[in-house]
Amino acid sequence: MGKQFSKYLNGTASPDEFSVVVKAICSDEYKNNITSDGILKLWKDTLKSITIENRENNQLLDKIHHRIALEESKAVARRFSLYRNLLKIAAVLILGLITTTILFYNKPDKHLYTFTSTIETIATPYGARTSFKLPDGSEVWLNSGSSISFPKQYAEIRNVELTGQAYFKVVKDGKPFLIKTSLGTIEVMGTSFDVKAYSNDNFETTLVEGSVKISDKANRIATLKPGQQSIITPANEFLLKEVNTDLHTSWKEGKLIFVKEPFANVAKALERWYNVKIELQGEKLKKLGYTGTIEMETFGEVLELINTTTPIKYKFDKNTRVLKISGR
Repeated sequence: MGKQFSKYLNGTASPDEFSVVVKAICSDEYKNNITSDGILKLWKDTLKSITIENRENNQLLDKIHHRIALEESKAVARRFSLYRNLLKIAAVLILGLITTTILFYNKPDKHLYTFTSTIETIATPYGARTSFKLPDGSEVWLNSGSSISFPKQYAEIRNVELTGQAYFKVVKDGKPFLIKTSLGTIEVMGTSFDVKAYSNDNFETTLVEGSVKISDKANRIATLKPGQQSIITPANEFLLKEVNTDLHTSWKEGKLIFVKEPFANVAKALERWYNVKIELQGEKLKKLGYTGTIEMETFGEVLELINTTTPIKYKFDKNTRVLKISGR
C-alpha cells in the first residue's frame, strides 16, 4: 500500500493503482484511523525526501487552453443569440410601427383629414403674436393665445389643426388645404382668410380673397365669397353674413379695430392682446358698443383711451393682473 500511495503522490500511479489508493482512503479502516496514520507518515516522509521539480505538462496546458476557448466561444454564442433575439423583437416593433403608420394614413375620415407621422406645434401665449411659413410655403400669422399643429411634410393633403386665431395666405399647388377646429373644418385650394376658433367661443371664418368651403359636425356646408364670414356657435348654429374684412384681420398688422363692438368682445380681445384678466361688472356694460382703434399702445394707455371714450371706471391689480371694469 505504501508503494502505491507513493506513486499516487508522485502522479505515476496506474489506473488500477490509483483506484486501489482511492478505495483505501475511502474505506472504513481509513476512517477508523487504522491506515490513516501510516499514510500520513508516508506523506510527510515523501515531502522531505522528494524534490519536486517545476515541470510543464504541455498536454494538460493544451487541454486547459482548449477548455477556456470552448467556454469563451459558448459565451459569444449566447451573446449572439441574445442579440439575434433582440433584433427579432426590434423588427416586430418596427413592423408594428410601420403598420400603425400605414393604418393611420389610410384610415378614412369624412373630412379627408390625415396626419403624417411627425407633427409640429407652434403656440403663442397671451400678449404675443408670431408669423411663419408652413412646409408648402403658405404664410400664417398666429394671434395671442393660439396654437397650430401641422405635419413636417405634407402627403396628398395639406392639413393643420387650429385652436385660437390665425390668418392664412395659402399657396396654390393642386393639393387640398384643410384646417380642422373643434367646431368644424375649412377646405381651400389657395386663398387668404382669417380663422378664429378659441375654446368656448364662436368659430368664425372671414374670407379676404379666393374661395373656401366650411363644414360643421352636422355635415352642413357653406362656400364663402370674398367679404363673407361664416359663424358656427358652440350651440351649433350656422350663420353667414357680409363683413368688413379689415375689422377681423387688422390684428396681424399690430392693431385692433372695433366698430360698435359689444364691450364683452372687446374685453376678450384685450385679455389675449395684453395677457390680463378682465372682469366686467353688469350685463349692461357687456352689451355696450365700443368704437376705436388700438395700435402699439401700452395697456395703461389703452385704459385711459377707453376711459375717455366710454362711460366706465376701472381698477387694475398689478400683482394679479386682474382688471375690474364697471359702468359710471
